[in-house]
Amino acid sequence: MASPHRPTVSTRSYDGHERRHAHDHHQIVLPIAGTLDMEVGGARGRVGDGRGVLVADGVPHSFRSGGANRFVVLDVPAAGLVPEEAVRACDTFFAIDGALDGLVRYLAAEAADRPLDPVLAHHSAGLLLRALEARQPSPVSPVSKDPIDRALALMAERCGEALTVAELAAAAGLAPSRFHERFRARTGSTPARLLADLRLDRAEALLRDGRLPLAEVALAVGFSDQSALTRSLRRRRGTTPGAVRRSR
Repeated sequence: MASPHRPTVSTRSYDGHERRHAHDHHQIVLPIAGTLDMEVGGARGRVGDGRGVLVADGVPHSFRSGGANRFVVLDVPAAGLVPEEAVRACDTFFAIDGALDGLVRYLAAEAADRPLDPVLAHHSAGLLLRALEARQPSPVSPVSKDPIDRALALMAERCGEALTVAELAAAAGLAPSRFHERFRARTGSTPARLLADLRLDRAEALLRDGRLPLAEVALAVGFSDQSALTRSLRRRRGTTPGAVRRSR
């Protein structure tokens, strides 16, 4: 297949014949129905049952599917959306969590009859690649002995998710009431307030970066939509997404 000049998103089905090739673009395959057995650069796995695959450009791979099947396929140019090293760092076979499953269902519906239009395909591919990058485990480092340090590290790593005080307390190894008390003594803030500040810090960085639309920035940092992000920025920091983006 010729390398696309811009991302494409379509739905495809495969026959029962095994094929092997490589291509000069990245490809992400996400399951809608059925399974696809693959070998990618020596790693074997199955697309389906809550797992997808990312095939980096130039990596030889084989694939075979039996029975009825259907997949969302994103073909992405090897340069332009995210740094090459970020793609190489992503797991070849990856779990599809609740957030990614929602994106798969949306793309499957939008591309059911014809490939996505170029603008939507570009934003969808960029959002998916960044989501996969964000889900990579952090480099292993010595575990801090301070329970609040462990909670702060978890907040920084997962500030875009709906973390609860109970989860943070569990990471710290403390009862929720004791955790809340020690957290305030250490940081001068409540866990909820500090988590909100981390989300807004991340949102401002993405807005200044300028590559993601406002709606995608909001989702990436844990807000339900762009209106919720706008309200929080205005209430907590006296500014708006547009003003932050213009200040870069």
